[in-house]
Amino acid sequence: MPKKVRQIHDQLEQLDGSVLSIYLNTNPGSEDWKIRLKNGLKKMEEYVAASNPEEVKDLTKICKKVDVAIKDRRREMTNSLVCFASANHLVIYHLQIPVMNDFQWHAHAATEQLDELYKQYSKTGVLLLQRDKITLITSSLGELIDEKHFELDIELENWKQYKGVAYGSIYSSSANHREKFENRLRENQTRWYRNIIPSIEKHARTLNWKGVHLAGPSELTNVMKDLLNIKVIGETTRNYSGKSAHAVLNRTILATD
Repeated sequence: MPKKVRQIHDQLEQLDGSVLSIYLNTNPGSEDWKIRLKNGLKKMEEYVAASNPEEVKDLTKICKKVDVAIKDRRREMTNSLVCFASANHLVIYHLQIPVMNDFQWHAHAATEQLDELYKQYSKTGVLLLQRDKITLITSSLGELIDEKHFELDIELENWKQYKGVAYGSIYSSSANHREKFENRLRENQTRWYRNIIPSIEKHARTLNWKGVHLAGPSELTNVMKDLLNIKVIGETTRNYSGKSAHAVLNRTILATD
């Protein structure tokens, strides 16, 4: 269970009495979430007033508290949020993944959707593929957990791991000779990818990947698929070289189209 889910479950123990549970999509580029929040709270109060009128007074107070708390966090909005609120405590967490808009009022927090989201977006790897560069991205609940960069030293014919500004140094130092190596890259792509497979699979085991999403030109993703002993759960055949890890996640495992 990722840290964020554990934190939410730990805080739920502080809730006392009936709990208002909210799952709300909050695309920061749109104001629609405000309408969904207003309508959702209103319908919940109307439902409880009809079914459990003795509880509507407590719910109304909680709804007002939640409305203020969520709007106060509007500058922190990501793709969605989960909120659990009782008379004595309130928990709000922002998520990078989409949720099913839902408002519930029960004797306990409605965590079923949160737990399902964890199963759906458990630790996942993304391989960003180029001919001589591979980026290993790890995410959980759509959030960036880790990234590693490998670059092929064409002269030595081995892969080296780099961090920060060092990544790309081999390409820079070899730029003047790049043209004569292009054919070597194409002719030896399978062999050189095969050489890095043990490092990728070891990394996947260490970080407990449940599967991997491949991103890159189709000629490269096809080669990698044939070599990997990791479940491939998705494939995006586009060139995202130069994109940040967050941008790659948005265009792969978080993409909605």
